[in-house]
Amino acid sequence: MDKRDRFIAELREAAKSRGLTFRVDKRKGKGGHAMVFVGDKFTTLPSREIDPKTAAKIRKALNLT
Repeated sequence: MDKRDRFIAELREAAKSRGLTFRVDKRKGKGGHAMVFVGDKFTTLPSREIDPKTAAKIRKALNLT
């Protein structure tokens, strides 16, 4: 499992602990990107490994801070 998959698992757990829905749609992203939906928020997940700065921005966009 690479860092990106572990990050997705962390997001899934954070959403579950808050009682929010979670979905990853790899068809909607351009190239290898994916769309991540948490509750009524969504953002793009890059196809590369997720560094800490990018992870913080994604969590903020999804209100999982």
